Amino acid sequence: MVAFVVAMLNRITMLEQNVTVSFYLEKTKPNAENKCLIKMVIYCKPNKKRFSTNCHATIQEWEKLNSSKLRDSNLKEIKNILNTKQQKAEKIIADLVPFSFIAFEDLFYSNSVTKTNNNTALQHWFDTYVKTLNDKGRVGTASSYRTTINSLNEFKKGLHIQDVTPALLEEYEAYMLNKGNSNTTIGIYLRQLRAIINQVIAAGLLQQEKYPFKKYEIPSGQNIKKALSDIEINKLLNHTPTKEDEQKALDFWILSYLCSGINFADIVQLKPSNIDGSYLNFIRQKTKNTKKKDLRPIKIGLHPKALAIVEKWKNTDSSNPYLFPILETGLNPITVKNRCKRFIKWVNLRMEKIRKELGIDQKIGTYAARHTFSTVMKRRGVSTEFIKESLGHSSVAVTENYLDSFNDDVKLDYTKFLTS
Repeated sequence: MVAFVVAMLNRITMLEQNVTVSFYLEKTKPNAENKCLIKMVIYCKPNKKRFSTNCHATIQEWEKLNSSKLRDSNLKEIKNILNTKQQKAEKIIADLVPFSFIAFEDLFYSNSVTKTNNNTALQHWFDTYVKTLNDKGRVGTASSYRTTINSLNEFKKGLHIQDVTPALLEEYEAYMLNKGNSNTTIGIYLRQLRAIINQVIAAGLLQQEKYPFKKYEIPSGQNIKKALSDIEINKLLNHTPTKEDEQKALDFWILSYLCSGINFADIVQLKPSNIDGSYLNFIRQKTKNTKKKDLRPIKIGLHPKALAIVEKWKNTDSSNPYLFPILETGLNPITVKNRCKRFIKWVNLRMEKIRKELGIDQKIGTYAARHTFSTVMKRRGVSTEFIKESLGHSSVAVTENYLDSFNDDVKLDYTKFLTS
């Protein structure tokens, strides 16, 4: 009786929001068994969105599913699955006021609906989101969120949503600083905590007026510049290591530098089709995972030296679709992420040897190539807008954070303009 009343209340809320749940058979795309995918349709006037149920049926089976005298055990199982999904969807919709397709999708695939209204444990919400990220192949981001909740548990184990207040955030910041963490690290952890809190609010578990980040400002880290000087860049460009592995590492570092500071995560994913004559076209892996719209490719003019490096180290195995022999087909996202990490570590270890040999003071890991590209462009008077587009940044503000300050000798030279 209680379940019936709850269901009716959910239906009333849905009607008030003008949201409906239904199912349809995607008849135009049958599989090898002549079965079609059953999709769930959420309609919120004037928009609708379809979601896969992972259930399949023939056209004849689909017509039988709504029969009151269903006898086929397989069809009964499908109908039970669909009923469960419908109840889950209706429960989410009833809690989402106002309704949001984005929030609905996050909650529907988080497998947390049965706990949404009564599970306030911060660990639960982090675990749910980490699983969602892993399911989407975003293993790097998932690992970062896991690190954040581990840090929060070390601070105070067993925190609940309602425990996250401005006072607690201030206390956590002080705790992290006392441990020697930088503002950059603290900022990363707190932005991820904020994202979880936003999910909780979207699910209706926390009232907007209790949003803790209204009265607390997340600290911003001081950007540590990693760009090399012109003299240091020339040392690298003109250096010829005696060991082949060091030459390979240096070549890939220079390739990144010459290709608008392309990330190594993007280099390992490149395919021959990304090269079009004298241009490199690609979409950042980071952008693929965070944007649904406006996925504009980055187009880079290839320097002759960059083309020579590609030709030197490109894949010779015709069965491997990647430009460089670092990845191969059939790898899961976690393996891809680990391969990329290992390759970056491999390059950085050899670049450290080269740094010492050339007498360069600062570290010259893979990330220095990206910062160096942007800063060299700035020193040559290239517009920040062009640098932004080359780096694939979302805004000029992000790009400006990358740009190194002018060298001290340049500042000294500029003072002469004041009296000349």
